[in-house]
Amino acid sequence: MATPHLRLQPADSARRGDRSFSRGARGLAALRLLEAERSEEIYPILLEEIVGLGYERAFVAAVDFETGEVLPSASLNCSRSYLERFRSSLYAAGNPIIDPLHAQRASLVKESSLHHRSLYCHPLLFSNLNACWEAERERRTDCLAVDNAHRRRRLGLEEQVCTACNMRAYTALVAVELPRHETDLFRLSNLVDLANRYLSRLFKVEHYYNRMTDMDITIAQLQTVMQSMTDPVILTDNHYRVIVQNKAAERFFKLPEQVTEGFVRAVELNNLLFSAALSSVAVSGGETSRDLTLVDAIEGEEMLFEAVCTPTYGRDGMPLGMVTVMRDVTDLRRADEELRANYERLRKAEEIVRQDRDRLNVIIENVGDPIVVCDSAARIVLLDPLAQNLFGSEKEPIRDPLRMKNLAQLDAYVTAFTFSFADSESGPLKLYDPSTRQEIEYDARSGKIYDERGQVAFTVSVLRDLTAFRRMEQLRVERRMLEIEKFAAAGRLAATIAHEVNNPMEAIKNAIYLLSDAVKSESQPVYDILKSETERVARIVRQMLGLYRNNEQVKPVNINLLVEDTLLLLNRQLQRSNINIVTNLGDIPDAVVAADQLRQVLSNLVINAKDAMTEGGRLLIRTNHVRRNEGAHGWIRITIADTGSGIPKEMLGTIFEPFVTTKGEKGTGLGLWIVRGIINNHAGKISVRSRQGQGTVFKIEIPVVR
Repeated sequence: MATPHLRLQPADSARRGDRSFSRGARGLAALRLLEAERSEEIYPILLEEIVGLGYERAFVAAVDFETGEVLPSASLNCSRSYLERFRSSLYAAGNPIIDPLHAQRASLVKESSLHHRSLYCHPLLFSNLNACWEAERERRTDCLAVDNAHRRRRLGLEEQVCTACNMRAYTALVAVELPRHETDLFRLSNLVDLANRYLSRLFKVEHYYNRMTDMDITIAQLQTVMQSMTDPVILTDNHYRVIVQNKAAERFFKLPEQVTEGFVRAVELNNLLFSAALSSVAVSGGETSRDLTLVDAIEGEEMLFEAVCTPTYGRDGMPLGMVTVMRDVTDLRRADEELRANYERLRKAEEIVRQDRDRLNVIIENVGDPIVVCDSAARIVLLDPLAQNLFGSEKEPIRDPLRMKNLAQLDAYVTAFTFSFADSESGPLKLYDPSTRQEIEYDARSGKIYDERGQVAFTVSVLRDLTAFRRMEQLRVERRMLEIEKFAAAGRLAATIAHEVNNPMEAIKNAIYLLSDAVKSESQPVYDILKSETERVARIVRQMLGLYRNNEQVKPVNINLLVEDTLLLLNRQLQRSNINIVTNLGDIPDAVVAADQLRQVLSNLVINAKDAMTEGGRLLIRTNHVRRNEGAHGWIRITIADTGSGIPKEMLGTIFEPFVTTKGEKGTGLGLWIVRGIINNHAGKISVRSRQGQGTVFKIEIPVVR
C-alpha cells in the first residue's frame, strides 16, 4: 500500500555519522548533474547515482499530457517485461504508481501484483520557488513553477501550461526498488529533489532556447517576406528614425555609394516628406493612412503612394515605433480618375437613355393604339396597357377564350412577318374585344429592329382600330344627313310659306291690273312703283317655291339593295349598341324612286330605332311585294320594327309634324317630317304603331310603277 506522505525522520546519531558521507556523495552527484547540458541527460545520471547508493534497480516513468499515458522512459537494471508492468494511464484510479503523481508527494509502495518488493516512488514536476522573469516583469502571481512548488495545480494539459510564458511543464515518476532490509531514504529523497531542481532549470533554459530559435526563424522568414515585397516597407522608432527597410524602400530613402547631386536631393526630399507624413499620422491618432508623393530618384518622376501606418507596442503596452507599408497607387489613381470620368459619362448617357425611355413610355401610353413587341422567335416581350387588354398580361396565365383566340391570330401574323424578307408590313387583323366580346378589325403595321449582325432582334407591331375611323366617317355622314334634313326642312317650310303668300299676291296683281285705267296722271308714278314692287315680291315667292323642288331624277331601283347599303353603313354603330339585326328581304320588283332620298328615309328610321334601344335590343327590317286584287302592279311594303322604348300614345297623332320629337334636346323634330314628305312625293304611304316599353313598327308602302 502507498502511504499518503512519507515522513523521513533519521536518528540524530545516524545523521551525524553519515553527514560526511552524504556531503561527499551529494557533491559528486551535484557536479555530475551540473555538467548535464540537456534535460534528456538528467534521467540517466539520476538513475546511475541511485544505483550507486546501493539500490538494485530503478526507472523513470514520464507522463504524456496529450494522450494521458504514463510510460517508462529511462531505466537501469530493469528488463523490458518488468517495465511493461508499469505502463498505465494518468487517469487510472486506484493504481499504486499513479496515486503519488496526483498527490505530488513521495510515497512508499508495498508489495503488490506488479512487483514483489517495495518501491519508493518520487514524483518529478517542473517547479521553482522563484517565478519566471515574464511573471516578475508583469507582476503576475500565476507562474506555473511557483504554483507547482506549492502544489496548487493539478496534473492536466490545461493546468500544466504557464499563463505567463506559455511553457508546458513536465511530469515524471522515479521508482526505486528497495532491498528487503530497511534502508535510509533520506539521501535518496535529497538526490531526487536535487535532480528535479537541475531538471527544472535545464527545462526552462531549453524553453527559452526553443523560443529564441523560433523567433530567429520567424525573423528570417519575415525578413525574406519583407525583402520579397514590391511595396516599400519601413520600420521606424518613436523618433521616426529608420530601423529596417526593404530593398523597395531603399530606392527612395537610401543613398548608394556613387550618386549625383540630384539623387541626393531627391532622397533628402523623400525622407522629409516621409517624416512629415509619420508625424501627421501620429498627431491625428485615428487615421492610419496618408497619400504620400515621393520622387523616384532613378527615373526622376513623381510617384503617388498610399502610406499605411501601424504602430508597434511592447508587452508593457508602450509604443516602440511604427511599421509603414507604402502601396504604389500612381497607376491606380490614374485608372480611378479615368473610371470616374467614364462613370460620369455613363451617368449622363444613362440619364439621356432614361429620358428617352420615359418619353417613349409616355408616347406608348398615350398613342391610343395597342403596341406589341416580340423577339426574334416571335415571342411577346412587351405589351402596352391596350394590348394587355386584348392579349392578357405575360405574367399571368390566360384563361379567357377570346384572349386565347387573339393570341393565336397575333402569333400567326407576327411569325409570318418575323421570318419574311420584308422590313415592314401592314395588313388587316381581326381580334375580339374581351370587354364588349365583339370582333374588331385592326390595321396592323409592323417593323423590324436589327442587331449588330444584321439579324432580326425585335419586331414592333402597332394595331390601329379601324372602328374609330369608321365612326368618324359615320359621324360625318350623319352630320351631312342632318344638314340635308335641316336644309330640306327649311326649304319645305319656305315653300309652304311661299305657296300661302303666292295666292294673295296673284289677287293683288290682278287688282293692280284692273286699276291701270282708273289711275290719274298725277298718281301714275305711285302706281308704277306699286306695280313694280308687287312684281318683285312675286318673283321672290317663285324663287322660294323653286328652292324645295326636288331635282333628283327617279329611276328603277331595287329597294333591297338600298336596305343592305344602309345596314352596311350603320352596322358598326348598331353592334356597339348591342343591337341584333334581323333582315327578311323578300323577292320584290324594282321601284321607280330617287335612291338618295329613299336612303335618307331608311337611315332616319334605323337611327331612330337605335336611339330608342339604349340597352340593346332587336331590329327587324322586312320587305315584301303586296299585289292588288284588280291585277295592278301593287305596292312594295317596307317594315322597320324595334324593341325600344316606344312612342307615347298622345304623340302618335303628331309624330310626323315638324319640331315634334321624343329625344328631348338631342332631336330636331324634323326627321320624321322629312321622311313623310319624301314618301308623299313618291306617292307612297307611311304609318306607325307603337306601345311604350315594347317597341315601335313603321310601315312604308311605295307603289310599283312600270
